[in-house]
Amino acid sequence: METIVYNEIIDGRTAVVKEMNMPFGHYYTGYIEILSTDPISWKNRLEMGKEIFFDSYAEFEEFPSGVTFAGTLPGIDSEKQFVGFDTESFPAGEYDKEDCIDILKETGTRLAIRTRAAQEAIASQKVENQGTKTDKKPKNVGLLLDTVNDIANAVAFNKNDETDKVNQTLENASLKLIAFLDKELNVSPEDVAMFAILRTVLGEDEDDEDE
Repeated sequence: METIVYNEIIDGRTAVVKEMNMPFGHYYTGYIEILSTDPISWKNRLEMGKEIFFDSYAEFEEFPSGVTFAGTLPGIDSEKQFVGFDTESFPAGEYDKEDCIDILKETGTRLAIRTRAAQEAIASQKVENQGTKTDKKPKNVGLLLDTVNDIANAVAFNKNDETDKVNQTLENASLKLIAFLDKELNVSPEDVAMFAILRTVLGEDEDDEDE
């Protein structure tokens, strides 16, 4: 038997906790909604059998058992889709209802930070591109979108003081941006590196003059 013991909105997302009273044990499960503003790659994997895909994202690292559920929930709006976890594999009493709610709240906060960062990055890019629109669409726009995604993740890591992940994610974003410049604008990686070197040298020269 399963009972919904929590069904609230957290940072704009439905969060659900179920109490599971089964012949093989008593435990809790938790679920949080995936929104239309989340990455398309997430929405394309919201079905059982593909839930492990979400384990690679830091937003869900609070899930104690990893992501063990993806899809719609019976008894909840069928238009809504969720990812979730369970505590079945843990000793009885290690995770209670309040623990699961806290996990969902932390996850909701991480998702909200990521969403805001992505929206701000896209809005900033649109402002920069005003007045320079062209009918020709970049063939490698996917690289740019991946770069924005990495930057959004880096912002989320930074807010959570995860410095190592910030550096790694920014390095990934840099590599994707260089690949875009190379493929779309024929700017070689060597040119990008030389530009960075020149900026550093010129900056040092300006500092020397100030002294």
